[in-house]
Amino acid sequence: MSLKQILLLIAALIFLKISYSQNKTDSLKSLWENTNNADSTRFKAINTYYKTQTHAQPDTVLILTHYHYKLAEGKDLKQEMMNALNERSYAYYLKGDTKKSMAALNQTVAICKTLDMPNFLATLYGNMGSIYGEEQKYQEAVQYFNKTLQIFKEQYIPKGEARMLNNLGLIYYKLDSYDLALSYFNESIAIYESMGLTNKTGTTIADIGAVYYKQGKYNEAVDKGHKALNILQDINDKFSMADCYYMLAQSHLKLNQKEKAEHYIDQSLEIDNAIKNNSKIVERLTFKATLLYDTDLNLATKKAEAVLKLVKEDTENELKVKLYNFLYKCYKAQNKYDLSLAMHEKREVYNDSLKIEKDKMVIIKDAVQKEYDNKLFETQLENERIQAELKNRQLKNTLVIVLIAALLILGILLYFRSVIKKNRKKRTLLLEEIEDLKNNSSSNLVVDSNKFELVREKIEGSINRKLNETDWKVLNILLDQPEITNKEIAEKAFMSVDGIGSSLRRMYDYFNVKHSKYKKISLLTDAIKRSNS
Repeated sequence: MSLKQILLLIAALIFLKISYSQNKTDSLKSLWENTNNADSTRFKAINTYYKTQTHAQPDTVLILTHYHYKLAEGKDLKQEMMNALNERSYAYYLKGDTKKSMAALNQTVAICKTLDMPNFLATLYGNMGSIYGEEQKYQEAVQYFNKTLQIFKEQYIPKGEARMLNNLGLIYYKLDSYDLALSYFNESIAIYESMGLTNKTGTTIADIGAVYYKQGKYNEAVDKGHKALNILQDINDKFSMADCYYMLAQSHLKLNQKEKAEHYIDQSLEIDNAIKNNSKIVERLTFKATLLYDTDLNLATKKAEAVLKLVKEDTENELKVKLYNFLYKCYKAQNKYDLSLAMHEKREVYNDSLKIEKDKMVIIKDAVQKEYDNKLFETQLENERIQAELKNRQLKNTLVIVLIAALLILGILLYFRSVIKKNRKKRTLLLEEIEDLKNNSSSNLVVDSNKFELVREKIEGSINRKLNETDWKVLNILLDQPEITNKEIAEKAFMSVDGIGSSLRRMYDYFNVKHSKYKKISLLTDAIKRSNS
């Protein structure tokens, strides 16, 4: 396939994607404009539109938020009123207008406080933190982010937790605490990935790329930038894509890949011009002008002069210093000394302001770092407290288990002691019964007044069967020693233990001896009774 065919194919795919997106947008618009539709359907269409268009077309979204708010206000639906105001705040934030963004957010908070919605209020506080961060009020930003993060952790809202971790990472990135920033970014990505929300990781991956750029790891920055773009393009997050393109342009320039730098800065500017974030346009046009310095000085100067017209009073001092410094360099190279001197003076004015800001930033950085250290210390103390409580709980559980086990063992011992005592008593009674039966015998076959003898004929008659010699011998041995063991019987009868066991089992059956702990004594007792009958 030729290069021309490839380009045509790419153009066709882009056209199809744009057509699909436009059709989807028109479809949503027809839903919210149709007054015959249910309110829930109309509001759902508006909120769905925000998800894909706020990052790409904040101006269009701003118009829609006014429509959305009036529609919700007319129906007294406070949740939808808050949605409209919150989206308006975000659209202004994307455009770099932090004052209007905060104003809309304060309206949202005012409504939210009249309702019982602590989690949504926490989200709004997190958004406030982002605005403070954009205004370089980093201490306030960190406080709001930490406050919101704690609520999300307590309520187990992992998506919100991941977002706040990313926001904290951005603050530490802006304060040049790169290792700490990476720690927060990676923690945020881990939570998103554990939830299967890889589509939420694009911005964070791009932020990691920005950290690598600051650390001079340009190849790693490019790698992260491309990985982030693959995700951001799928969700149409044009605001983050513009930042990512700019980071790629800077990285490629550092790698002496000027053509790629030009390509990516053009990609960024295409989005920046659509979003109309003036500060970002000034920043990126200045960068583009610097790319022309070595090849076309006159054009580079004209481009920078055009950027000069875009500079406003609230444009960041750092951007002004970069622009004035570049124009000073251009005019000096062209021997335009009056103009170069004018740019030098302006640069120094804002450079002084910038130095003051940087000095303040050092103080803020120390304060934020101290707050982080205190937070870390508090977390360690809390973890130690939790561990101590856990150990105490485990110790208590162990003591309870030991106590229960001791009581159980004691109960078992007492039970067996009771059983043994009961069995001994039963055995004693059986032996006493045997003695009574012997003493009260009416048998005429007693040859010794001190010795009782069994009457074989009576016994055999009562059980209706003849006893063999072994069985008879065993019975007589038992008569002399009722508590004798099978082994001792076997020794006296000159037989095996198995043979004695077999004989006893046979007689238990003959005499119908039921299960008992003292079967041999019961057998003898029954034999004596039958002999006496």
